[in-house]
Amino acid sequence: MSVILWSVLALGLVFVAVVAAAYLGRSVAPPLVMPAGETLPTSPFQRLVRWSLALGLLPMAAAVGLVAWFGPIDYSEDDAVRLAVTLLLLGSLVVLAAPTLLAGVWATRDEGKLDERDRAILARAPAGQAAAMLVVLAVWVIALQESYRGGPGIPTVFLNLIFWSCLLVSLLASNAGILIGYRRT
Repeated sequence: MSVILWSVLALGLVFVAVVAAAYLGRSVAPPLVMPAGETLPTSPFQRLVRWSLALGLLPMAAAVGLVAWFGPIDYSEDDAVRLAVTLLLLGSLVVLAAPTLLAGVWATRDEGKLDERDRAILARAPAGQAAAMLVVLAVWVIALQESYRGGPGIPTVFLNLIFWSCLLVSLLASNAGILIGYRRT
């Protein structure tokens, strides 16, 4: 089977996974009936997730910009650039993981910072993480196969980039799932 057909098959499977995740992650609770023009107040957790996404994307975009500017091969050979990119990605990782970690702390302390709506949204938020990571992996596989077709092999520097992209896309999908959950309730 040709690479194009394998790519189409992989993207089709990813599409099926995304649709299945969206179907399984849909809201089971009945929608809230509120008077016209009235909305629920923003919860502290919702504000935390919004800030986390906004601040987490900044170092991630800077890291992607550095890798794109220097190129993947030169990025791996220049220690200063590689360390700068790694620090930016670690910063993004900490900022994007903070809402989930804080939600766990808040839930165990039972201080009342998480209400029933927050807990229900947290339970459904990870539904799209696997599908998002599959999409990222499919894109990497297709791009690398097409870029290094007929060559001696794919440079190992891409393993590091694949790892970071899957990890950070997983956290982005989780935080996006939380915000989408608030829009549905």
